[in-house]
Amino acid sequence: MIQPRRWAATVLAAVVTGVAGCGPAAPPTPGSPQGSPEPSMGTSQGPATSSNPSAPQPTPSPTSEGGSLGLRVGALDSAWTAPLLEFAGDGEAVIFSSGVADGTSSVSAPDLWRYRPGMDQPELLWDNPNRDRQLVRIAGDLGTWAFVEVGVEGERAWDLYLLTGPGETPIHLDTHPGDEEVPSLVPSFTVHGGQIVWTAFDRGPNGPVSQMFHASGPTWEPRLLAERDADAAELWLPSLRGSLLAYGEVIYAADRSTDERQVHLVDLAERAFEPQRLDTSGLATMPLVVADGVIWKETDPGFSMFNWGRLRHFDAVSGETSHLTMAPQEYVNYPSAGSRFVAAWGADAFTFSIGDLELRESHLLGTYEPETNENVLRPHVSSDLLVWLHSAQDGLGNGPPGEIRYAFLPSAGSGRRGVD
Repeated sequence: MIQPRRWAATVLAAVVTGVAGCGPAAPPTPGSPQGSPEPSMGTSQGPATSSNPSAPQPTPSPTSEGGSLGLRVGALDSAWTAPLLEFAGDGEAVIFSSGVADGTSSVSAPDLWRYRPGMDQPELLWDNPNRDRQLVRIAGDLGTWAFVEVGVEGERAWDLYLLTGPGETPIHLDTHPGDEEVPSLVPSFTVHGGQIVWTAFDRGPNGPVSQMFHASGPTWEPRLLAERDADAAELWLPSLRGSLLAYGEVIYAADRSTDERQVHLVDLAERAFEPQRLDTSGLATMPLVVADGVIWKETDPGFSMFNWGRLRHFDAVSGETSHLTMAPQEYVNYPSAGSRFVAAWGADAFTFSIGDLELRESHLLGTYEPETNENVLRPHVSSDLLVWLHSAQDGLGNGPPGEIRYAFLPSAGSGRRGVD
């Protein structure tokens, strides 16, 4: 079992590593505190049909999603992002995959971009030479980014890459063999402190296998951590913080009619790979390592691991597990965790709330009337940066393109309920 003293030392090392790995990154806005970036967005002028759009002048972004925390919210004009596919935060910047460099007629999102609050315009991190490919999953941490690339024609094969600097050549970490019998689900992965862990399916000696790999700089040589016969079990959704790794494992009945979902924790600094199971329900998935323990989602019995569920929190000091409130949201999906806060996609997209690990409460950031079609999709938090998609489209896709919004949250240890 991972002891609290080891946990505290590992988390401290994770914080130091993250700061050291940041390099010469500029602050969100010169002269402004981290918690209070100046909001900026483009005008209605669209970018040129090239990899270097001309910069519109930044203007304030009028939003009301500061909520009980009094956040200052910024937004990116959709002219900089559409067509948009994936987005997230890397702790200091908004990252997204888009086909904006090819103009509004683009049918794919092949390139990786970032927008650091305070910039005049987004920065192109990787200009994909293959315009018939798209980035369907992205993640990053303070200047290191990973992404999965697939073809636009529905090919089974995918490729996983790592990028360690703007404009550099991506490092090819893994690929799908293209076999019909190998599940084509794209890898799930986590990037933190100069490391990456991912899970993926591949061809094995006796059939398809589910694998989990680890790689770290500067060599980024993949190391196999665990492997399962994919007919019997699957490894999913890793989360890394320092040397602590949490991940999910799905164990199938012999006829695959039922499954049990478990969350495990392991310290990669130890020689032996000896995971500790944390849940007792058999319904646990989507784990996240946080400063004082591990969070995961539990669905109701009978529902897929990718359905909505409630969040649970394992306290590493007490060893107790409790409900993590996201009120007024009850059911959430795809949680993410930063220094202090937890974000998740709420089942009620007209209500926007986040969880506070420090105050053990939730914060309501905004609500919308259903008749306006305004809603919040796919919120994501990394360090103190919260990113989400604000949409006003109806169920048929009618309406303006979605708008990426962002805000810096109060830092861990501040004890503040809002931002000055």
